[in-house]
Amino acid sequence: MWRSKMLILCCIWTAFLVSSSQQQQINIGAFFYDDEMELEKEFMAVVNSLNGLEMDQTFTLNPLIKRLKPEDNSVSMQEQACDLIDNGVAAIFGPSSKAASDIVALVCNSTGIPHIEFDVSDEEHVEEKPNHEMTINLYPSQVILSKAYADIVQNYGWRKFTIVYDADDVKAQARLQDLLQLREVHNDVVRVRKFSRGDDYRVMWKSIRGERRVVLDCAPDMVVELLNSSTEFGLTGQFNHIFLTNLDTYTDNLEELSADNETFAVNITAARLLLTTESQPMYLQKYGSVIQRDNIVSEENNEPFRTLLHDLLADGVQLFSYAWRNASYFYPDRMQVPRMNCEFAASGGRPWQMGRYLMRLMKGTSGVNSATFRTSNMQFDEDGQRINFNIEIYDPLDGIGIAIWDTKGQINQLNVDTKVQKKIVYRVATRIGPPYFTENTTAIELNMTGNAIYMGYAVDLIEAIAKEVNFEYVFVPVADQQYGKQDKDTKQWNGIIGEIINNDAHMGICDLTITQARRTAVDFTVPFMQLGVSILAYKSPHKEKSVYAYLEPFGGEVWIWILISVFVMSFLKVIIARIAKTEWENPHPCDRDPEVLENNWHLHNTFWLTIASIMTAGCDILPRSPQVRMFEATWWIFAIIIANSYTANLAAFLTNSNMKGSIGSLKDLSGQKAIKFGTILGGSTYNLLADSNETVYRLAFNLMKQDDNYPYTKGNPEGVERVRKNRGDYMFLMETTTLEYYEQQHCDLRSVGEKFGEKHYAIAVPFGAEYRSNLSVAILRLSERGELYKMKQRWWINPDRSCFEEPDASETQDMTFEELRGIFYTLYVGIFIAYVIGITEFMVYVQQVALEERLTIKMAFIKEIKFVLCVWNNKKPIIAGTPVASVRSGEKSLDCTPKSGRRIVLGRSAEEMRELTPMESKNSVDGVEPQEEVEDWAAVIEARL
Repeated sequence: MWRSKMLILCCIWTAFLVSSSQQQQINIGAFFYDDEMELEKEFMAVVNSLNGLEMDQTFTLNPLIKRLKPEDNSVSMQEQACDLIDNGVAAIFGPSSKAASDIVALVCNSTGIPHIEFDVSDEEHVEEKPNHEMTINLYPSQVILSKAYADIVQNYGWRKFTIVYDADDVKAQARLQDLLQLREVHNDVVRVRKFSRGDDYRVMWKSIRGERRVVLDCAPDMVVELLNSSTEFGLTGQFNHIFLTNLDTYTDNLEELSADNETFAVNITAARLLLTTESQPMYLQKYGSVIQRDNIVSEENNEPFRTLLHDLLADGVQLFSYAWRNASYFYPDRMQVPRMNCEFAASGGRPWQMGRYLMRLMKGTSGVNSATFRTSNMQFDEDGQRINFNIEIYDPLDGIGIAIWDTKGQINQLNVDTKVQKKIVYRVATRIGPPYFTENTTAIELNMTGNAIYMGYAVDLIEAIAKEVNFEYVFVPVADQQYGKQDKDTKQWNGIIGEIINNDAHMGICDLTITQARRTAVDFTVPFMQLGVSILAYKSPHKEKSVYAYLEPFGGEVWIWILISVFVMSFLKVIIARIAKTEWENPHPCDRDPEVLENNWHLHNTFWLTIASIMTAGCDILPRSPQVRMFEATWWIFAIIIANSYTANLAAFLTNSNMKGSIGSLKDLSGQKAIKFGTILGGSTYNLLADSNETVYRLAFNLMKQDDNYPYTKGNPEGVERVRKNRGDYMFLMETTTLEYYEQQHCDLRSVGEKFGEKHYAIAVPFGAEYRSNLSVAILRLSERGELYKMKQRWWINPDRSCFEEPDASETQDMTFEELRGIFYTLYVGIFIAYVIGITEFMVYVQQVALEERLTIKMAFIKEIKFVLCVWNNKKPIIAGTPVASVRSGEKSLDCTPKSGRRIVLGRSAEEMRELTPMESKNSVDGVEPQEEVEDWAAVIEARL
């Protein structure tokens, strides 16, 4: 029994010796300082884990550690490095960047032993590269890391920022060189500040008071102290942004800043090396890392004291183990532990050849998307510098990953869990100016606060967009009431654009025009309104036309002279007609031997012909003699000129549209100097005229510039008031949408000419704002549903407007009754006078009828009025005994009397005719006595006269 047990033990021991003889022991050396115990523990843990991972592993790693002290110089490190080589190490790890000398790299380079660094190193010069051929560094290349920082800052859209770094850090300029180069190009917007540990940091922060964007490069243990000292200078406000470049920033407890200080609301982002998220060996503990599963980002922080160097050191051991395994597979008989020393190498001995082969294998390693290494995407260049890695942009206060940067310069946003997102109240910068943004006086009187005290088109638009995108907002009117103009000397922006650039607002909205200059400072959403520029002019208030408006074509003196001419010409025509022999004619053409001649040109006939000539009407009598015809032709020429002049001027006077001058476009306005014009100083219209190469635009701008009365204004309300105050002597160039609004509000304003210079209104946002696309989508949706049109109709159309609409001067207008009522009144007055005369004559006639027929006046009136109303009867019988019958009988007797008995001397009156000697009885007719016949003749003559 005892012998059998001894046999079993011997077999087990023999098997152990055989197994031990098959595993190769590889010595690896490492340098650690006394305060780097955590790194040393990590190194030992990784080695022990690799030695126990596989039961059939053909080699084991034997760590040989050298501890350094801060006072150790390069001679001491060289001695210890040579001691490791004497002990047959196959690779040396370290030391960290605390070492001020590269003596270890030089020793390894001369002996052919691979040298693996895991901390940031000094930038190599070209002449130094041959001395570091056996060195490989897992820390990201400073050149590429600098490029990463520049890409991140540019992705933020920062055009103005300050770089702050530790002056004692000799490697700071190397990793910030791309950002520092921006200062050489944009010295006016990129500033640099340095500090040293132990300084009064407030002095530095005071020098950049008001800066909104800071790139801070410092050791993690200094971040809290630096940020605390910047609070009193307003650098930790809500709209400030600080970017931390140190890849170990997560090791400091930054959450203490926001916990202890309620005013600490600065937006902080930091950079760190992205770690692989696949399953790792149990010895590897995650630190402050982002784990992404199913597009959900969460934070785990199981080991707060773990730094980036821990992972890089672990990856370095993994990398060497991976290379040794591959080399042993291809050259198993040559992978022997080197036996050499520094003296042998110094005396010209041949370095270890397999060491160079191991370096080629490690440099050629592609750790892209590999779970073998802790850090992602591990690749190296020929000089041993790491050229492939991913940088994670994250929020160090909440530990939330935001985006990933890769060496191609691409930045991909991460899908962050909504539970850990910060709730942001967006600040909307705007300016007071109707109808876009005004104060609600009713809400102010009710002591309301916040957004409720504002109203306008911009208020409705932001409210509609907020419902579409689901965010909260607060309006922030700018103090200077400016849209945004860049100062030529300081290069600073004011107004809404300045608020966005300075990070005091998330967006800006009002009648803000997209211009090329503003696009260099901020970004814009899709336009929500399209417009142009037009001319605002004064329109004289409408005056009611006078009753005598139809008389306005001629002045009062002209009408008086016309009336005088009518009367004088009528009298003179009677005189010249009586002088003219031809105008005396036979009253009875059948009688070839008349005893009397008659002249038709008495006053009422000449007056009638004179008036008819002016009125272009006809007349039943015309002149016969040459002199009267010449006289009348001259009058006709005068009458034609008067009538046509009146007709030509009548339409112009009755349809006067209050147009002052002949200005109908910007070209007309810039071609005269009587009427001044201007626009908003520094506004989009000002820039349009100033920057344009168009002749008309440049001419208009030069005229404004040469005006001594300063034609520019600070805003649209001032320009509108100036137009109304000058009453036609000043015009204002402004956007058509705002012009339409003021036209609706004031009846004494009008638009002149067509619009020019197409423009667009949009919402301004900072460069790189991730919410810009959401705002644009919301605006497009509102436009498609017609909401934008409804908003504009609500704020532009004035329902209480009661202005007189002037007719278009370019079209032939219809005359209204207001303009021509005077002519109708004249017609009515003339008709009234005619009827008064006619009724008076009719009443006299009725009285005569009543006397002759022995009727009452009433009966006679009824009898005659019935006959008058019988309009279809055009014949009236003559009744004996009536005055008309007597006249008719007298005329008949006169016509039947022989010529010898009807001799009448012109110029004698009826009384003279009665005194004539009675004629013989034979001349009597129908038994009438000669005396009675003479009386009848006298009555007939008197009636004719």
